[in-house]
This record gives sequence, C-alpha cells and structure tokens, in this order.
Amino acid sequence: MITNISIIKKLAGAAMMAAMLFSGCTKLDVKPESELTPDNFPTTPAQFEAAKGLIYTILPANYAIDYWRLESLSTDEAIIVARAGNWDDGGQYRELHKHTWTPDNAIVSTVWTYAFNGVIACNKVLAMFDKVPEGPLRNQQFAEIRMMRAFYYFILLDNYGNVPILKKFGDDTPTSSRADVFAFIETEVKEILPYLARAKSSVTYGRPTAWMAHAMLAKMYLNAQLYKGTAMYNETVQRCDSVIKSGLFSLDADYKSMFLPTNGPAVKEFIFAIVYDAFKITGNSFTRYDLTPELGPKYLLGTKAPSNSMKTLPEYFDKFNLAGDVRSTTWIVGKQFNTNGTPITVKTTYKGLNETYVGPYASRDTIWQLELTKEITLRGDPAKMDTGNDFYSQYMGARSIKFYPDQNWDPNTRSDNNDFPVYRYGDILMMKAEAILRGATPTNGETTVSLINQIRTRAKAPLLSVNPTLDEFLDERVREFAWEAWRRNDLIRFGKYSALWQFKDAVSAKTRELFPVPANQLKLNTKLVQNPGY
Repeated sequence: MITNISIIKKLAGAAMMAAMLFSGCTKLDVKPESELTPDNFPTTPAQFEAAKGLIYTILPANYAIDYWRLESLSTDEAIIVARAGNWDDGGQYRELHKHTWTPDNAIVSTVWTYAFNGVIACNKVLAMFDKVPEGPLRNQQFAEIRMMRAFYYFILLDNYGNVPILKKFGDDTPTSSRADVFAFIETEVKEILPYLARAKSSVTYGRPTAWMAHAMLAKMYLNAQLYKGTAMYNETVQRCDSVIKSGLFSLDADYKSMFLPTNGPAVKEFIFAIVYDAFKITGNSFTRYDLTPELGPKYLLGTKAPSNSMKTLPEYFDKFNLAGDVRSTTWIVGKQFNTNGTPITVKTTYKGLNETYVGPYASRDTIWQLELTKEITLRGDPAKMDTGNDFYSQYMGARSIKFYPDQNWDPNTRSDNNDFPVYRYGDILMMKAEAILRGATPTNGETTVSLINQIRTRAKAPLLSVNPTLDEFLDERVREFAWEAWRRNDLIRFGKYSALWQFKDAVSAKTRELFPVPANQLKLNTKLVQNPGY
C-alpha cells in the first residue's frame, strides 16, 4: 500500500541487496566489526534509521509468498495443483500438501534462510551500535532491533523448533532445544518491553511496539504446551488483556476493508503488519496467484495476466457456512459476471474446454460462461496431483479475494500494495476466547461466548449463546483468519495437522509438526542437529 510511512520505504531502498549477503546463514566466520567511530555515533533517530535498513528489507521479502506457502499449502487451506505439468515445480507444493517434504524441499529451505537472514541482520546492526553510549535513544533502538530478532526467532520456533540461538553477529552455536528457544524469546521480549514504543500511529506502523510484544507473547503462550510442554493459558489472557486495556485497538467496522490495497495505518485493528508496495517493497502477490486471466478485466487489471494457480479445498470452503457472514463474500465461486451483470465468457474449442471430450466437434469453437466449481478433480497424473489444463480444470476450486485484487498490481515485480497483518486485534480477542475455553480464568467479565460474539457481530454472522466445542472454535478461526498464514499453527494446536484431507491420503507422523533442517544448511554447519523423523 502507498502511505505516508516513507521511512520504511527508504530503509528498503537503502539495503536492497541485504538478503543476498547472508545465504550461509548459520555458519559465520566473519567477526563483528564496528562501522562507527566516536565521531560518527548515531545521535538522532534518523541516523539510526539508515543503519536499520537491512532489517526492514528482509522482513517483507519472503513473508507473503514463501512463508505463507509453508503455513498454508501444508494444510487444507490452500492448494497449488499441477496442470498438465505446469505448476509442478519439482513437486515442492504437493510435498507440502501431502506432508512428504524432505530436507531438500525448496520452500522449507527458503523460509529457514529468510528467518536466519533476519536474525543475522539484527545482530549485525546491534554490533554496529555496540559502542553507542548508554541512554534512552540507545535503549529504544536496541529494543526495536531485539524485538525484530525475537519475531524472526518466533518463525523459527514455530516451524523448526530446535535451532541455534545466535545472540551476537558472528556466533556459530550448536542447536538448542525448542524449549530453550522459547525461553530465549520470552526473556528477550520481557527485557525490552519497557523500552518499546507504545503509540499507534503512522510512525510506529510496520514497526515493533509494546503491543506487538504482548501479542507475540500471547501467541507463544497459547501454544506453550507444544513449544515447551507446559500450558500457559492464564498468561495468554494476561497478555491479551494488556492489548485490550490499552484502548488503542478495536475491530474495524468493515471486515473486508482491512485487506484492501489501500490498507495501512488507518486500520484500527492492525497491531503489527508487514508493509508492501507494488513498486518499492515487493513480495505480496495474491493478485497474481489467486486470480485468473479471464477475471482480470472485472477487477480492473487491464492487460495484466494473473497466473491462476492458488485455490482452496472444498472441505475448507464449506466452513464458510454462516448465514449473512460477510467473510463468506471473500471467495469467488460459481458462474462469473461482469460488474454490469453480463456473463464473463471465453471462446475456445470443445477440446479446449474439456480435454476428455471425444465427440466429433473437438476443434469446433464454443462460447463458455466462466464458472468456478467448488470441487477439484485430478484428471492428469495423480502422482503429480495434476488436474489437467483445459478450461474446466483451470477453474476448479474456489479462489480467495480476501486480499482484494490490486488494480495497480505490477506484473514486472509481481507485487501488490496490500499490507499483510501479522498480529491484529481480532486475534487478540480470539486468543483470549480460546484460552478461556481451554481453562483459563475469565477476566473483565468477558467469556468465550462474549468474545466470539464481538467477532461475529462485526462479521454480521449469527451470535452464539453457548460455548462452542473445540472443533467449532477451530472453524471460527478458519472464517476469521483465512489466508493470514495461521492455519498450520492452528491445526497443530488443535491436534488436526496429521489428519487426512483431499489428496492427502495418509495420516502424517507427529514429527511432521516440525519442518526439517534444510540439507544445504547441514552441509554448511556441522553443529546443526536434524529434527527427529528426518
């Protein structure tokens, strides 16, 4: 999105090549050297900003594509099928879908490198600042950088579990246990929390604040049973209450407006969002991947041609089943019409429409009204999860337009202007509701039902009168947080990640709840230890 937060854009431009500098991310032989002298220590926030460009260039680079794919394609939420060999890409997508990935999976490797690039960038900037004199400015700047490092470590904690804890630039430490990584993040965040910004404004937008710290701790505590073997539901409630009582955040009246290409600091609900700009801060491509070429004109994309690759499974789409729920309108399915009500049609041949056609008119032209079916059927090589590549197969599966298609989408950068929310107020309410449902002590007169009903009131969905079951609660998270990269995290916490879904025909081992240490990283660093099951 294009907003007045020009500092972030300047930071992105200042370190455009940063991610390329740290590809061997856990084997570092370079010793930290201060790039500052007593004569050029940063003395103003603006001077610190220039040095932090590295961190904020890395942040958006892989989040909305590679990280999103890891969290969503490995679940029932989203799927990329092959189409007559197209979009197979070495099997990396179906490996995620079927839970058959190996340490060589490209997406698994990319996200590991992405997160450690972020950690090392933070450590490099901290090393640069090491000799800056003590004082409020140093404390605030160090807190911001350490909070970003903690965020990158949360990605590693959640996805890989057992990883090295790199506290200083140049560290080359052995693998630590998941519980130790949890403790490291928790200690870091608690230490720096008093120094983090507490305002909600265009200046703090896209940056770590005290409220981001509370939200991330709430997410960690909600999953603490998995991360360290001890439930922390009361602590989850406490952190959620810190955000609620701040009075700085609320549910936006219009659910869908949060995800428009024009979203940004004005969104009341965003606690921490990753800033994207189609031309300057690239890496969000939902317009490209969710839409189809034939739908482009309806969404004012002109001659830009989306790739038509990403859809959802019927069983996931069926969870959007509440009467009047505006969240159900974030999907495209069924016959398609132009904004003036006329049918959207394509001219093709009978064979081009349906490659299984065997009649006498295979090469004859036909006009077909575009129709997206809920169902997805394999008609090509089942081993490659291939649907074929005629019009029928191309339009299988409902498509998400939650991150509303950006008419200013740049086909060269393949990027949108939609900012991506990581922590938002709706999740604070839902985390508190779930913690209470799982046994935490209610606070402030709020119950699981009253908290969910705040969410449902905004969505114009039927209100609850009794507590939902855990399965019903999980379905509510589907409706509220679809396409926001939380589905894997949710399924694991609810014990559903190993389950069967369409085209995943084998129950996966519990060890699949963690991704493997990438094979190339094991070769780079012999101190790394592979996760169990790989």
